[in-house]
Amino acid sequence: MLDGAAVEPGDVVLDVGCGDGLIGLGALDRGASVIFSDISQDCLDDCRAAAGTKARYVVADATALGDVEADVVTARSVLIYVADKARAFAEFFRVLRPEGRLSLFEPVNRFGAAERRLTLGGFDVLGIEELVARIVAETERADQAGGGLGPMLDFDEYDLFRAAEAVGFETVRLETVVELTPEPMFLTRDWETMLRMSPNPISPTLGEAIERSLSPAEADRVAAVLRPQVEAGRGTSRFAVAYLVARKP
Repeated sequence: MLDGAAVEPGDVVLDVGCGDGLIGLGALDRGASVIFSDISQDCLDDCRAAAGTKARYVVADATALGDVEADVVTARSVLIYVADKARAFAEFFRVLRPEGRLSLFEPVNRFGAAERRLTLGGFDVLGIEELVARIVAETERADQAGGGLGPMLDFDEYDLFRAAEAVGFETVRLETVVELTPEPMFLTRDWETMLRMSPNPISPTLGEAIERSLSPAEADRVAAVLRPQVEAGRGTSRFAVAYLVARKP
C-alpha cells in the first residue's frame, strides 16, 4: 500500500481506520508525517503508545474525516465496514491535496461467500450436508438480527474502481488477487478453539450456531466429521483481495 502511494519523506499520510497502526507506522518509518484516524479511541491509544508525539490522532469516521488534509490517504480493510462507500470516497478525495494519492486494500468478501458458507469455511462436509445447512441458516438468521452483513458483501473490486472514478480521481489503478489454497480458512488445529471462532465480528461462533440449530446427537455427528479435519489441518481457502491506487488532479 505504501509503495503504491509512493510515500516519500515529508508527505502527510492520513491513515483512515488505522486499527493497530500497521500502515501509519510504516509510513513513519519512511519519513512521512502521519495522522492516525479511527472511530475507536482504544485503537488510537494503541497507536499513540507506539508512535507517541511523532504523529497526530483523530477520532473520525471514514465518511466524515473532519478538518484534515493530506498528500496520501490510506485505508486497509475499512470499506467492508462502511455502508455509504460513495461518501467515503468523496471524503478521501476532499481531504487530499492536489496530486494527492489514495491507496486502499480491501478483501472482496463477495467472492467465494456461498462456497465458504456451505462448507463452514472450506471443509469436506460429505454426509452432513443437511446439518451444515441448518448451521448456516442459524448463522444467517443471527447475522440479519444483528443488522446484516451488507457492507461486507455489497461490493466487488470493480465497484471500488467506479467509486474512485465517480468522485473525480484522475488516474485509478486496480489490482485483484484471487486465490484458492489447500489450507484451512481458520488457522487452528484445536477443536475447542474452532468452536469459539466466528467468520466475522457480528456472526455467532461455530459452537453457538451448532448449539442453537442441532440436537446433541446431531452436534456429535458434525464433530465426528469436522474435528479430524481441524486437528489434521485440512481444508481449503478461497479469497479475493483488491489493491486500488488513485491520484487526484
